[in-house]
Amino acid sequence: MTRIAKFCALCGGPLVMLRHSGRVRPYCSACDTPVFFDPKVAVVVFMERGDRVLLIQRAIEPGKGKWALPAGFVDHDEAPEAAAIREVFEETRLTARIGRLLAVYPNRDEGLADIVIAYSATVIDGEAKAGDDAADVGWFKREALPPLVFYPSITLINAWRAGALVR
Repeated sequence: MTRIAKFCALCGGPLVMLRHSGRVRPYCSACDTPVFFDPKVAVVVFMERGDRVLLIQRAIEPGKGKWALPAGFVDHDEAPEAAAIREVFEETRLTARIGRLLAVYPNRDEGLADIVIAYSATVIDGEAKAGDDAADVGWFKREALPPLVFYPSITLINAWRAGALVR
């Protein structure tokens, strides 16, 4: 998916690619304005219950049918921690409490986020039930994981499997 627009959001003039602020970017020669795209930020949440980790099965592309940690985009007016709690509830119907910041990941796969902020969390209420863009939800042991998708989920799960994930 590309975010390169063809027309200026300010004046409607056609955009051209020009060198500005150290790189080639869209530029409106009609109103003399460069276009700066903000990165798309997402959160991912690692939740453990005993010796199991919570995963959701993707109901949509990208990654449809594969499994990942609960995750989603941060809205423009939302704190990342609030987005993490909201996404967990939307996808699993569980109420979560954020623990700590685990990592920040760049986009390294077919995921749609440019930056992914990873948190640990604990369940404070509810029973796991698929919602939003999740086809299924489940708690999985280290030795019985389903096919995973997305770099942040795979990286966190691999660290957890190796006993190297500090929560």
